[in-house]
Amino acid sequence: MRGDDLVSARDGVARATPHSHDSAIDGVDVAPVPRAMLRDALYDGGLVIAPGCYDVVGARVLEAAGIDAAYLTPFGFQAADAPSPHAPQDPWERYLDRARELVDAAGLAIVVDGQTGLEGNRSADARAADAFSAGAAGFVVEDRQGFGKDRPLRTMAEVGREVAQVRREVGRETTVIVRTDAVRNSVDDARARCESYLDAGADLVLPLMTRYLNYPDTPADRERRMSAYGFLLERVPANRIVVHSPTGRHLPVDEARRIGFGLYLMSQLLISSAVTAMAQEVAAVLADEPGTLPLLAPVDLATLTGVGQWLENRW
Repeated sequence: MRGDDLVSARDGVARATPHSHDSAIDGVDVAPVPRAMLRDALYDGGLVIAPGCYDVVGARVLEAAGIDAAYLTPFGFQAADAPSPHAPQDPWERYLDRARELVDAAGLAIVVDGQTGLEGNRSADARAADAFSAGAAGFVVEDRQGFGKDRPLRTMAEVGREVAQVRREVGRETTVIVRTDAVRNSVDDARARCESYLDAGADLVLPLMTRYLNYPDTPADRERRMSAYGFLLERVPANRIVVHSPTGRHLPVDEARRIGFGLYLMSQLLISSAVTAMAQEVAAVLADEPGTLPLLAPVDLATLTGVGQWLENRW
């Protein structure tokens, strides 16, 4: 299913009644999740930017910046995860709780990565059902056998069957994304797999271009990277492709828009910028020097993070 087929599929489902999910706060149903929001944004033809997000502050920062979507990044989640004695011992359950918190905290369409190394032996359809319950607007599956960068790839037929199972669990409102690691073998293999996964019912495909992102960012390397994307685009519609850059520096947003890509994941943008800024400000304070950035006053922080009433009661 490609191009016009996807648009026709959207016509019957994009405005369907949204589903509720269990609140991360008290376990009761909260306001309906706008699951179709991500699908609507994708089909409207513009580039959807989804920075990696791993906590509520980040979600509110993205919302304040006018961002519509966020990607629950396993990297950021695990870096910030420090389970209390009362937290679920299962890391997958903690991961799902974080997804619920992000959905509850801001009006963002949350994309949940479903193959993170946290899921244990859960099947893809079980993980998809979990993500759906948590309020995910998008769900990512992969074509590796298990978790790990050197794991072999499954056959296209196997992944196609998995896509069908996931689709049954999440319905048409949730965007199904299939990541392929085949670029490590060849871009030709990746292109064939992207076509196959779209035909199997995936909404979007994410050819992981890590081997091209590892190059220094010189004009020659940018040309090499874009030629690989150009090869994919010969047979895969641009608006069905998810592009990826850890910090959003490998592909200018304007260029991604011009090409017509559907979704741009910037998986480590928030955690990278946060850690960098924190380290710089701590060093400046200890050295009695001015920091590199103007810091928000408490009242501005309270407004941004939604804790204004607490601040008023506190001081």
